[in-house]
Amino acid sequence: MEDSVAFVEAARLEHLGYRQQLSRKLSLRDVVGLAIANVSPTMAVLLLTSGVFSIGGTFAIGADVILGVVVILISMCLAELGSMFPVAGGMYSLVRFVLPAPLAFVTLFNYLIQGVILPASIALGIGQFVKDLFPHVPLSEPMIALVSVAVAVAIGVVRVELGAYVTMAMVFVELLVLSTVTVAAWIHPHQSLFSVTFHPVYLDGSALRPVTVAMMAASLAPAFNIINGYDATLGFAEELVGGPKKLARAVITAATTAAVAIVVPLTSAVVTAPNLKAFFGAASPVIYAVESSLGPNFRIVLDIGVCIALFNSMLVYFMYFGRVFYTTGRDGLWWRWANRRVGQVNRFKAPGLCVLLLGLPTAVLLFMSQLNWLIIFSGTVTTVVYFFIGLAAIWSRVKFRHDPRPYRMPAWPIAPVVVTLFTAFAIVTQEAQYLFGEAVLAAASLACYALSRWVWRSRQATDGEADWQEDAVGG
Repeated sequence: MEDSVAFVEAARLEHLGYRQQLSRKLSLRDVVGLAIANVSPTMAVLLLTSGVFSIGGTFAIGADVILGVVVILISMCLAELGSMFPVAGGMYSLVRFVLPAPLAFVTLFNYLIQGVILPASIALGIGQFVKDLFPHVPLSEPMIALVSVAVAVAIGVVRVELGAYVTMAMVFVELLVLSTVTVAAWIHPHQSLFSVTFHPVYLDGSALRPVTVAMMAASLAPAFNIINGYDATLGFAEELVGGPKKLARAVITAATTAAVAIVVPLTSAVVTAPNLKAFFGAASPVIYAVESSLGPNFRIVLDIGVCIALFNSMLVYFMYFGRVFYTTGRDGLWWRWANRRVGQVNRFKAPGLCVLLLGLPTAVLLFMSQLNWLIIFSGTVTTVVYFFIGLAAIWSRVKFRHDPRPYRMPAWPIAPVVVTLFTAFAIVTQEAQYLFGEAVLAAASLACYALSRWVWRSRQATDGEADWQEDAVGG
C-alpha cells in the first residue's frame, strides 16, 4: 500500500516537471511540528509582541485576534494552491505556477531574503539569552550566535527525520512553557479581560489614554509578523507521506494551532499585568507580567524556553528555505553549473549544499550593524509574499478552472479577497524607508528575471532547451 501511494506521489511530482529526489519520510504530525517550530509561539509571545504593545497598547489583543483570522484565511489559500502544486519551493512555487514569471522572481527574492535575515536575528537572540543565563561564558554574543548557526546547519544538512525529531521535542518544551505562563496568569489576574480588549489603552508619557482608530490601524502591520511561519509545511511537501489532501490539512492545522498558541498566552499576559504603565514601559511586557505573577526566579525558565524556541525556529528556517533554494535549481533559475549543484540532494536525501549556502550569509550578518533595519524590513517582505499568494489564489480559479483540486477552500473568494486587501493595506502603511527597500529588492529581482530570460534564450538557440518561464509559468 505504501509503495503504491509513493508511486502516485512520485507520478504527481513528475507531472509538475520534477523528479522525486527528497525522501518521503514525514508524517502529518512531523510536518505540523516543523511548522509550529518555525512559528515559534514562545518567541512570538515573549519577544515579538513588544512592538505591537508600543504602538497599539492593549489593542495588541484585538490586533492579534484579527491577524489570527487572517492567518486562517491565508492558510486556506495556501492549502488549495499547495494541494494543486505540492512542491518543496513553498510559496515561491505556488506563485511561479500561477502568476506571470516577473512576479515569481519578485516573490522568490522577497522569500529567500527571509531565509538569511531571520536566522541571523534569531541566532543573535540566542546569544543574548545565553549571556543572560550564563554571564561568565567567555564568548561574545555574536560568537555564541555563530556556534548556534553552525549546529543548526549541521542538523539541517542530514536526514529530515533528525530535524523533525529535534524540533518536535523542543516544540513540546515550548508549549509547556506557554501553558505554564497561561495558567499562572489566570491564577493571579489583575486586569479585566473585557476592559483591556474592548476599551484598549496605551501609555502616553506617564498617563494611560484610549487607543485611537489610527493607532489600531498602525498596529496591524507589525502584528503581521507575530503569527508567521506556518507556511513551512509547504517546504516539506515532497517529504510528506499521504498526498496533497494531507498537505492541505497540515497547512490549516499548523496555522490554526499557531494562532491559538499565540493569542491565548498574549491575552493572559495582559490580564495578569499588575500595572499597565509598568507593563508598557518594560523592555519585554510579557516577561514583566510573568515575573510579576510567578516571581523573578521564573525568569530562568523563560530564558531557557526562549533559547529552545529560538534555536528550534532557526533550525526549521534553514531546513525550509534550503528546500526553497533547492527548487530554484531544479527550475533552472541560475546558470547551468549552479543549477546542477543547487538542484541536487546529498547522500542523506537532503539539499545540504543549499542549507550551507544559506548559512554562510547568515553568519556574515551576525557581525553587521544593519541587521536591526533588516529585521524590521523582513516584515515588509513577508507581507509582499502573502499579497502575491492572495492574488494567486484568485487567479488560479481562472487559469486552472478545469484542473482538479484535491482541496477546495470553502466560501471562495472570501479568503483570497480578504488576504489580498489586508496585505495591501499592511504594505501601504509601512514606513517610507522600508517601502524604498522593497522597491530596490523588486528592481533587483526583475533585473535577474531579465537576465534569466536572456540566458535561457541563448541556451535555447544553442541546444534547444525550453524556457521554464514560457512553458511552466506562462510568462
